[in-house]
Amino acid sequence: MLLDTYAGLDLHQLRHSAATHLGEAEVPLELIMGKTRHKNPRTAMRYVKPGPEAIAKVSEHLAPPSRRH
Repeated sequence: MLLDTYAGLDLHQLRHSAATHLGEAEVPLELIMGKTRHKNPRTAMRYVKPGPEAIAKVSEHLAPPSRRH
């Protein structure tokens, strides 16, 4: 395959990266599943791993109102 030969990538890696980027952009899981063609949410969730920035953003919602940015 050309991707593997010239870029050292395969389609699975690209799909994983795309799902991860979409998840970090807060795209709903249903749309990520549509893009990656996963039928089962559990399977799709395996690829969606939030990064430190996404986790920090969610953590802000747990802070008392006086400490929120």
